[in-house]
Order: sequence, then structure tokens, then C-alpha cells
Amino acid sequence: MVEGVSLRDPVFVNTLGHASGLVIFGLLLFLLIRSWDRAGTRPQLPTLLAAGLALLWNLGSLAGLELTRRNGELSDWLVAVNFSALTLLPAILLAVVLKGRYAMLRRLGYGIGACAVGLHFAELRFPSEPLHEAALLLVAAGFGALLIALFILSARNEPRAISLTDAICLLLFTSSFLHFGYGHSRTAWTSEVAWHHAGIPLALIVLLRDYRLLFLETFVRFLANASLAALFAAAFYWAAETGGLLSQARGNPFAAALLLIAVCCALVLFAYLRSLVQKALTKHVFRRGNLNLCSKRILQAASDAPNESELLERCAGYIRDFVEADRFELLKAPPEPAAAEAENPWNCAELPLRFSRGDGLLLVLGLRRGSRRYLAEDIDSLKFLAGLLVEQVERHRANELERLAREAELRALQAQVNPHFLFNALNTLYGTIGRESPEARRLVLNLAELFRYCLQRNRTLIPLGEELEIVQAYLEIESLRLGERLAFEITASQRARRITIPVLSVQPLVENAIRHGISRVSARGMIEVRAEETGDTLEISVRDNGPGFEPSASTEGLGMGLDNVRQRLHLRYGAASALNIDSDRQGSVVTLSIPLAASGLRKCAS
Repeated sequence: MVEGVSLRDPVFVNTLGHASGLVIFGLLLFLLIRSWDRAGTRPQLPTLLAAGLALLWNLGSLAGLELTRRNGELSDWLVAVNFSALTLLPAILLAVVLKGRYAMLRRLGYGIGACAVGLHFAELRFPSEPLHEAALLLVAAGFGALLIALFILSARNEPRAISLTDAICLLLFTSSFLHFGYGHSRTAWTSEVAWHHAGIPLALIVLLRDYRLLFLETFVRFLANASLAALFAAAFYWAAETGGLLSQARGNPFAAALLLIAVCCALVLFAYLRSLVQKALTKHVFRRGNLNLCSKRILQAASDAPNESELLERCAGYIRDFVEADRFELLKAPPEPAAAEAENPWNCAELPLRFSRGDGLLLVLGLRRGSRRYLAEDIDSLKFLAGLLVEQVERHRANELERLAREAELRALQAQVNPHFLFNALNTLYGTIGRESPEARRLVLNLAELFRYCLQRNRTLIPLGEELEIVQAYLEIESLRLGERLAFEITASQRARRITIPVLSVQPLVENAIRHGISRVSARGMIEVRAEETGDTLEISVRDNGPGFEPSASTEGLGMGLDNVRQRLHLRYGAASALNIDSDRQGSVVTLSIPLAASGLRKCAS
């Protein structure tokens, strides 16, 4: 294909090997640096140094190959720096493996590496001495002895000083240094690949031992894609070299068109095979569940779940099944990470669920089946499912809020008759009552105003002033029924009257005060409705001087109005709102707290 170049050429093989090492260690260093800001995954300095030295070694080797190709000479300083990086690498890798243990052995490793560096640079002063080979022999023999000592310690002590895999990898890595002292062999595929570039996978095995959970999946998928691309490139190279495709296409439009079609088909085949490889890795290597199926189950649960708690439990179970965790727990308020870990020592992953009204939950997942870890793509999938779950909860809350608003309107009507008919009948009745009966005319007007208010079903928020007008109409009707047993007072500033609140939020409180307070006393009863701004909150209180009731019974036996108001406030404003009841024998006070930031100041439409 290219004149003078062969697949068995050592320069060609070494260029491919060191270029691959440059890309691999560059990616590794990038992932390590990117992980620096992630909580709990900050890389250690020895790991960063090892990745940097491996990158420098491959970069220097590539520069040396290029300089040799151009003029056949290498800078002595370039050789010294490049091999110094290589001979320091085993000492750093040993420090990565030992993790601060066995300080004496680590110092010996650094000492061997420092002596080797000194020999490399000493050859600059004494070029006639074979100090370069001596340095490589020192590293191979010195670290061989250290690793044997460590392996003996591992067999005697628990926990082990070094694993068998780490020991073998480091031993093979340092043994490959013997090859560097004798130049590049002309037998590329036996010597160059087996020894000269053995350090790339061997060093990777050691470096990835601690950070495999951080980006192992990214690395494996990258290597799979790169290997597949290299396979296609090699196949195209072989086909072009043996079949002379390029030479045949020169000056031959038919052959050139066929070559173009073949290249396009090869690219399509590459994309298809890449997709198959990634799916196989997902299913068989990383053993990940079906994300689409889990998403469909969450969407279905949003339609079938009777309430929010059941929706959260079902969806959390689906997410647990997706990652094959042994257990899960939903915490009501997301604590600090350290507190969550102390409270649930079994947790392996934490998934925060934050909602628009300011509240939140924390989904804690346990150990996965087979003691598998949560990898990068698992975390991304969990974030997607968490967002989908939050979206369905928000939709469920909106639907529940609308349902409660409709129920409040229906309860206000208290009849299954046509409200328009009643409204028109009241207006007709008002016209038939003579002016000598002002109380009857006023009663009819108040009833008509109540029906008019209840007919506005397209509104979920209204100014407080309109709600207080309805409250006053209701109290005037009740005062006609109870006579002197009922007196009332409504106090609210003009600014407070412009604040919007959920429809029918105050009237049920007043109705509750009359039914369970004033109607139970024979003396004169008093109801006070007061609205005022307190800091960032609108406080609406309804006070009566009735006999009171037990606070524990505040939502039982007092009608469904209070519970409806409480639920609607909770759905719309979350924990920032409240419905508080204070009751004793001297009377009761029911207070609504609505955040001004959520309700806002909206002037009534003119």
C-alpha cells in the first residue's frame, strides 16, 4: 500500500504501540484529573504521577522514533529523560499498590528508581560506560527482589501486602526492562510487541485497581471502540496492500466508484458492529438492566398509583430492580452524605429527588447482586430515572391539586342540582321580595353571591379580597340564622387583599368555626377573621370563642373541609405552607400560612 512500509516493520509497530500508549495514558490522566472534583473520588498523587510518567515515556519514545527517522541521531538528553521516566514508573506503581503501608519497602523502591535515574544521566558524562544498560538491569533485579519480599509478607500477614495479580504485573513490567538495553529487535511481532510494549497493559492493570469504579466502564468502552476501529483499519490496509485497490482505482472511474461504495459499506458495517459490541458489553460485561422497560414501568405507575406514597414506593422498587440492588429506602429529608452513610451503613448509592415546591427525598440503594459496583453509566441511568420519577410525581401532584379543587367546589354546592338554575331562581326571588323586607333581600343576595362564586370553576387562585367577600356573605347568612348568638369581624389590609390564595381556603375554616364552635355555646359567639403579612408569609387566622376541641382530633370529626384545605396547600406550596390549629376551652384559632414568594402580589383585574 505504502512503498517501503510493512506490517512487520519494527518502526511501524513501535509507532503504533507508543501512539496507542500516548492515547490510552492521556485518556487515563484526563479522567483522573476530571474526577478531582467528585466527592469521595479524589485521585491520589502517586496515581497521577504514574499516569504522567507513562504518558511522558510514550511521548518521548515517539519523539525519538521521529528524530531517528529524520537524521538517525537522538539527543542524549532526550534518551536520559525518557528512560528516567520509565525507570521511575515501577517505584510509583509500587507506591500505588502499597497505599502508604510498608514505608521501608516504598523507600527502597524510590531509592532504586533514583539510582537508575542517576545512572541514566551519568552516561551523559561517561558515554563510553554502559550505564544505561546497568540502570535497566538494576530496576529489573531490584524490583524483582522487592516484589518477592512483598509476596512472602503477603503469604504471612492479613491483610495481604500485595495481591498476586499486582505482583505478577509489576514483575513482568520490570522484567521487560531487560529488552530496552539491547535496541529494537528486527523481529517485530515476537519481541517488540511482547516485551517493548508490555508495559502499557501491565501498568494499566495496576493503575486501574483503585479507580476502576470511577471510569472503568468509560475506559473499557473506549478500548472496545478503538480495537474495533483498529481492526477495520488493519483490514483495509491489508486489502489495499494485497489487492492494490488504490492503484486499480487510479484512472479507472468504475473501480474508483466501487472503492467508494466499499468504503461507505465498511463505515456502515463499523457503526453496526460498534452498536452490537456496546450492547454486548452492557448486557454481558456490565450486566445492566433494560432502561426503556424501567422507564415504561415508572410511567405506568404514575397512571395506576392511588397516591403519591404508593407511586414513590413502586417506582423506587422498579429502580432497585433495574440495578439489581438488594434493598432500598426512601428518606423523607435528604441528610448530609456522612449522616446518610451513618444511618444506613449498607448504602452503596444515593439518589436525591428534589421537587419544585422545595421538598425532597433521598433514595438509598444497597449492594448490587454479585457484589457489583455502580459504574459511571449506572449513575447516568439512575440520574435519568430520578428525573423521570420527579416529573411523574410533579404531574401526580398537579392532577391531585386539580381534583381537590373540584371536590372543594362540589362540597360547597352541597347538592346535585343545576347551580345555574338556583342562581337564576335566587335572582328572580330577590325581585319578588318587597323593599319592606331588607333582611330577606339581603339573604337572597348573599346566597346568589355564594352560588356565583362557586360557579367560577376555571379558577384555582383568587385574590384574598374576593375570598373575604364570600366569607362575609356566608357570615351574614349565618347571623340571620343564629341571631344575636353570632358576631363577626373581618380585618385585612389592602395589600393583603391583593395576594392570591387557593380558592375556598378561608370559607371552610369559618364554616368549621361555626359548626364546631359557635353553634355549641348558648352565649354570644364571636368570630374574628384576620389577614396580615408576617415577614415573607401571609398569615390568615380564624378565631372563635367556642368550647374548643382536642388538637389530636383536628382532622377527624371536623368535616373534610379542613383536610381538603391542608392537602391543597401542601400540594401547591409544600413544606413552606402550614395549617395550624390551637384549641382550648376558651376557643380555637386556625391559622393558614402561605409563602408570599410562591403566591405573589397580584392585583385584581379591573
